[in-house]
Amino acid sequence: MSLFTYEAVDRRGRTLKGEMDADSERAVRSQLKSSGLTARRVEAARRGHTAGGEGSLRKLDEAQTITFMQQLATLLAAGMPMVEALDSIADSMETKRGRQLVTALRQQVLEGNALAGAMRHLGFDEVVCNMVAAGEETGQLDAVSSRLAQVLEHARELRQEVLSAVLYPLIVSGFGLLVMVFLLTVVVPQIAGVFDRAGGNLPALTTAIIYVSNLLREHGIWLLGGVLLLGAAYRFAMRMPHIRYRRDLLLLGLPAIGGLLRKMETARYARTLGMLLGGGVPVLSALHIASQSLLLEPVREAAVAARESMREGESLAERLRLSGYIPPLAVRLISVGEQSGQLDAMLLRVADNFDADTSRNLKRLVTMLEPVLVMLMAVMVGTLAMAILLPIMEMNELVHR
Repeated sequence: MSLFTYEAVDRRGRTLKGEMDADSERAVRSQLKSSGLTARRVEAARRGHTAGGEGSLRKLDEAQTITFMQQLATLLAAGMPMVEALDSIADSMETKRGRQLVTALRQQVLEGNALAGAMRHLGFDEVVCNMVAAGEETGQLDAVSSRLAQVLEHARELRQEVLSAVLYPLIVSGFGLLVMVFLLTVVVPQIAGVFDRAGGNLPALTTAIIYVSNLLREHGIWLLGGVLLLGAAYRFAMRMPHIRYRRDLLLLGLPAIGGLLRKMETARYARTLGMLLGGGVPVLSALHIASQSLLLEPVREAAVAARESMREGESLAERLRLSGYIPPLAVRLISVGEQSGQLDAMLLRVADNFDADTSRNLKRLVTMLEPVLVMLMAVMVGTLAMAILLPIMEMNELVHR
């Protein structure tokens, strides 16, 4: 079979674009006709191209994904068939890219593909696809879609809260760096020229500052290139699982930050798992999907090990406790949930508690960081001012003598 792209018109007169596997162009036209579409154009396509030939079709942004899942849950809960639901969602998408992608999803479902498989083919996040697949398997796609939209929305809100909290320190740090670069590359060279003409020995601090200034002016491009090269090397290294594992292990061991990361991962895992169990997803499938939602490799390995232990009949709470990455309070609450038969509800409570705790700790950390940054800037500017004033003060003493 070959891959064909097509452009067709539906009964409402709307133009639709998509792709289809078929034996021939005639087979594509026949399939479109049986689906109530009139083919305008059908042609062979290279594998890996999306409908309409745009690579951007393979990815929806976070906000669009949330909107898609919310609308899908609502329409399916109202009893609307999948194809009609996707048709309605395509009409409601605000961007051309969104409309084209949902239309491509609709076409693949028409061809008999599972929604999760079609979403995976079109670039949706793997965790989202696995959740949708679990909902299809259990016949509770509407409930899973609704809960998935809630999880994605909550994750976005938490991410925005973190960004808002660190934005001010980042702006202060960036502004301070720019000020220092300006002073060292513009102001210091002019003053250094005055000192050269005056002659005499300069204080060690002034000499050091002038050396740094000359280094930035003469080799600044190379220094910037080195920083960019290090950044590229870091990104490349992070593609290797063993290096990423060591980095995550180092982050988890940092004071304050490590504890904060543990709480964030715990909340993410508990919310995803609780949502899936509450939606009727089998325990082992839910554990697998929840482990994929984790960002830090050591914590993800611990979650995978917990799944294997549960497969053998062991307690989830006990295995998580042994990993050392899940806070004791969360382990105790999960244990209570297992014993009471209300694990899904207890997991969601754990997620809510740790999300709130993370938010409080993050604000406290940023509040402590702000004066430290201001003091650091004051020290840097003060050191630079001292390096300039010391020779001037010495010159004044020589003149008065």
